[in-house]
Amino acid sequence: MGETTEGGSSERRGTMRAQPRSLTAQVVEFIEELCVGPGVTPGDQLPPEGELAARFGVSRVVLREAMKALEARGLVQRRQGKPAVVASPNALPVEKFVALAVLRDKRALMEFTEIRKALEVHGARLAAQRIAGPEEPETRAHIARAREAIAEQRAAPLDMPTRIRTDVAFHRALVAAAGNTSLTQILDALEHSLAESREESHRRYLATGADPAGSATEHEELLDAVLTGDPACAVAAMEDHLQVTLREIETRPEEAG
Repeated sequence: MGETTEGGSSERRGTMRAQPRSLTAQVVEFIEELCVGPGVTPGDQLPPEGELAARFGVSRVVLREAMKALEARGLVQRRQGKPAVVASPNALPVEKFVALAVLRDKRALMEFTEIRKALEVHGARLAAQRIAGPEEPETRAHIARAREAIAEQRAAPLDMPTRIRTDVAFHRALVAAAGNTSLTQILDALEHSLAESREESHRRYLATGADPAGSATEHEELLDAVLTGDPACAVAAMEDHLQVTLREIETRPEEAG
């Protein structure tokens, strides 16, 4: 066998790295460009699959695989028997990533809860600023929803579905009061992936024998801190509130996750 020169070896390595993109990947890229092009808005209808397949010179099988990939990324919404539409900006890819990470590595639960804490702390800061600023009337609507959630939880503190639903509603309303849509979407994605952990936290809280209505009181105190309009006060209250959750997760038995 002849010797392989260093240059030839490098050339082959470069060839191995530069694999051609699949037809599906190319179609995904083309349709991405359609979705973010000038004048395109969420809800706009894409051409029918047959027309797209003809435009890109691919089979319907390839086109459908590309559409599945785009739907998974949250770029399009597919509808039975109808052309797909451009999706509103969303955090679906984040949600899927977090859910998979938590399933594969239990340490990820703690890590993503820490991320949730950091984001919600910032949300509390922004909400306090808006309460004291010109956006106050709009923010008050979200604050009213947070109060409703507290009242519902206080009325049925032992009912687990109510506890979880109102807990989620309270935090969602408080984040909405921050006025940052992207922050709300990312936290929603985290919430969906950490839903089982939230339920476990409530179960463990009730098992301690503490006053079941104590959770509603904690939320009320947190809301009052935001309503001071003092960002530092709101941040401190949210820090304390979610640090309790982090400590609870740390003390869970291994099998609880």
